[in-house]
Amino acid sequence: MRNLLWSGFFMILLLSGCGWDGTASRENDVTPLTAITITADYSTIALNTSVKLKATGNFSGYYTKDISDQVAWTSATPTVAAFVTTANPSRVTGKGAGSSVLTATMGGVSATFNLTVSSATVTSVTVSPAAPTLAKGLTKQFTATGIFSDATTQDLTFDAAWTSSDTTAATISDVADDTKGLATALAAGTTTISATFGGISGSTLLTTTAPVLQSIAITPDTPTVLSLSSVTFTAIGTYSDGTTPDITSQVTWASSSTNVAPAPTAGTTVTSAPGTTTISAALDNVSGTTTLKVTGGTLSSISISPNSQTLVKGTLGRISATGVFSDGSSRDITGALTWTVDNTNRASLTTPSGNVMWANALASGGVTITAKSASLSKTASLTVTAPSLNHLEIAPISLALTKGTTGRFTVTAIFNDGTSQDVTDSATTGSPTTWSSNNTSVATVGATGLASGQVGAVAAGTATITANYGGTNITGSVTVTAKTLKSLAIYPSSTTTLSIGVATAFTATATYTDATTADVTKDTTWTVSDANVAIPADSQQLQGQIMGVNSGTATLTATFDGKTATAVNLKVP
Repeated sequence: MRNLLWSGFFMILLLSGCGWDGTASRENDVTPLTAITITADYSTIALNTSVKLKATGNFSGYYTKDISDQVAWTSATPTVAAFVTTANPSRVTGKGAGSSVLTATMGGVSATFNLTVSSATVTSVTVSPAAPTLAKGLTKQFTATGIFSDATTQDLTFDAAWTSSDTTAATISDVADDTKGLATALAAGTTTISATFGGISGSTLLTTTAPVLQSIAITPDTPTVLSLSSVTFTAIGTYSDGTTPDITSQVTWASSSTNVAPAPTAGTTVTSAPGTTTISAALDNVSGTTTLKVTGGTLSSISISPNSQTLVKGTLGRISATGVFSDGSSRDITGALTWTVDNTNRASLTTPSGNVMWANALASGGVTITAKSASLSKTASLTVTAPSLNHLEIAPISLALTKGTTGRFTVTAIFNDGTSQDVTDSATTGSPTTWSSNNTSVATVGATGLASGQVGAVAAGTATITANYGGTNITGSVTVTAKTLKSLAIYPSSTTTLSIGVATAFTATATYTDATTADVTKDTTWTVSDANVAIPADSQQLQGQIMGVNSGTATLTATFDGKTATAVNLKVP
């Protein structure tokens, strides 16, 4: 019994030493080579043809493996059969009629193989496959088969000379290695592929076509987003010629669970409820998938702000929607809802970006605005009036900015009926507010959309900003001071725990070399290392506000005027 146990123990050591898993994985000096077996497709070959030999090593009866490229090959009669192909050391070529003994040797172990070389001559050559089609960028292996005067057949792929009649359509390898006979399609067209041996040729027609789609990759890969959020996917196709175009608009999009998120339209979908769904993109029988995870609770109710407003004809007013979710969180969902008006002659709605919605006042009268998501909806009222302008007011009257920061002027129109309205943002119809700077080398001003009235400090100096509404001008002054930024800091600066779907405010403080400080939160670029853990709540309206998306950790970084604040650790439980 003891001897049996020791024998089993030795066997375990023996097999583990050679890394054995049923086949050989590496050379070792524990399990020695004990025998070699040589095999080949032919034991008789014609003059000037070749055959590849295979040497299989037997390691003490425990496993076998191909050692063709490790053994030393020799021929007893090199004038009959010789190993002359450097790239294929196990390939033997017939040099003269007769017989030769071929030997494979490794580690003192040898085996022999008897090869006969006949004097038969080739009578025909056949190239296969016959008349294939190949897409640009793909390759196809051709083979040449010869029929000889003694009625034998032999593979001549390695020994034939290969040519392509039109190398702009496709090339074919004639290199003396394992690539011989391998065609590569280069452009749509046709070419004749020929194999010649012993003065005899065979050929076939190769048709090359436009590149074909091989695979589809969808980005972002396995994203996690909040419910009632818009997510845009991009489909990138990899074609046979190696090109990788954007095929987002060409694919057919699908979602495996439409109650989590409907199938994207042109790559974009608005998530519905927590859960996971497989998003797929398909084209030409090729598909790609990614998994979308949705968190943040199910929408419970919607509120619109303002619930009621009055706008002057030809102006616009902002409107937003907040959603309350089943997990107790609430957030801006303006951009995720379907908005309609009951009278398109009196008002229209515009979504310039993200969670921004504008009501455009077109004609006098009342309008009902509806925001809807699935079975939930909410309405707000809008009244359009048409009073005449009395005067304009601008606030602040002056701005003092540091180079690299921004400020904003707002313009209020006072009408003859005693009403007033913010007309900072440009209207899409009527008489839009226009903005200009008399010295753009000192300060620029945004003139359209969300940037209307926003001043960018360029260099030290002064500038006058002019706003025009209804043919009336009003001005504000800007003074820009040039300071050298010393450092940038984020607050809170320690590890911060975020809740899913709830925004937490961070501030960025710049310290200058003159020891002054400034809150530059709105001028800072905020980035989160992992968008599947946390995201900026709204980069355009709520700078510095970060909300959790899914459990995990990430880092928050703030960049301003070329400096980056020390990253803050974010944790979402």
